[in-house]
Amino acid sequence: MELVFQTVDLFQFEQAKLILDSAEIPFLERNTVVSMYNNFGTYELYVSSQHHLGAKELIENAFK
Repeated sequence: MELVFQTVDLFQFEQAKLILDSAEIPFLERNTVVSMYNNFGTYELYVSSQHHLGAKELIENAFK
C-alpha cells in the first residue's frame, strides 16, 4: 500500500475519500490524530501500487 493523501483537515480527508470512492479505487485510511487535542497527527489514505498514480492525480486535481 502506498500513501496518496495526508492532511490535518478532516473535511479535506472526507472529500478525498469520496473522490476515491466515486472512482471505485479501494483504499485504506489511517487516523493518527489524537482525539483529545485534535492538533497532533494526520489523516492518511493508502491505495495499492496499481492505483497509486491514478488516485494521486485525482486527489491533486480536486484540491488545486
